[in-house]
Amino acid sequence: MKTINTYIRKIAITTVLVPAMCSAAYSQGTDSRMKFTKEEKIFAGIIITPQTTGISNGNFVSTVPLRQNNGMSMNLALEGGYFFSKMVGISIGAGMGSYSSEQVLDSCSIKFNATDSDLESYEMRIKGKSITEIQKLSFLSIPVCIIMKMRAGDKLGFFIRAGLSFDIPMTKTWEASGVFTYDGYYAAYPVLLHNIPGYFPANMNTSSEGTLEVKSFSQTIIASGGAFIRLNESVHISLGATFNRSLGSISAYSTDSYRLTSEPGQLNSIMGGAENAGVTGLGVSLGLRYYLR
Repeated sequence: MKTINTYIRKIAITTVLVPAMCSAAYSQGTDSRMKFTKEEKIFAGIIITPQTTGISNGNFVSTVPLRQNNGMSMNLALEGGYFFSKMVGISIGAGMGSYSSEQVLDSCSIKFNATDSDLESYEMRIKGKSITEIQKLSFLSIPVCIIMKMRAGDKLGFFIRAGLSFDIPMTKTWEASGVFTYDGYYAAYPVLLHNIPGYFPANMNTSSEGTLEVKSFSQTIIASGGAFIRLNESVHISLGATFNRSLGSISAYSTDSYRLTSEPGQLNSIMGGAENAGVTGLGVSLGLRYYLR
């Protein structure tokens, strides 16, 4: 009986307090609307973006499909901007954007005519397997975007941000490895030379590294959207999803005479044999914005 009385007492108290709290909240909301009077036109901010990244090597010169394993990065950008109206504005920024991915080629087959040290003509026949390459790129990025925002109350709102980033490469490295067998076929005799160390080795582990040849200037499409909260009349925090993709190929290679490998111990970057190379990123953006006026 005592327990029942306790429950009845709690229900009665709740019945009285809830309307009072709602009334107080409404009053505070009204006060907030009166409080937030800043024009919110000129702003500065910071955006942190953890994202999944990829470096594509499209139309690679191989009959075996090239597979890509995406990487992860943490990007940082500073921004400043101006709102022409309550809903539409423009921003410009500066930051670092990084991308990485693993390129995997299960096997490859290469044939071409060559000449040995005795000026004898032969056909080089190369078979490769377990070929992997880690590609890493980072850019100094200058994003220019149009921003649209819409309030959903005193403190909550939504935004859409879209534009172009103008990118200058900073880091551009690759590391590759694979197992290759080199055979020489002399049609004049005819004879196939196989497993001859130094000239035509079999199952040779090969690794190499170098600098990716990418354009000195490229562009990336940016699109993001999400929600923001007004902490006070000057400070907003935002959370959203963001996507970016390079506009056109970023590669500076010529694919006319490309070979993944042409002699024992030598290995070229996979990007050199791709007709269309680019970067993509998909992630979550966390922003902090301060309105100067």
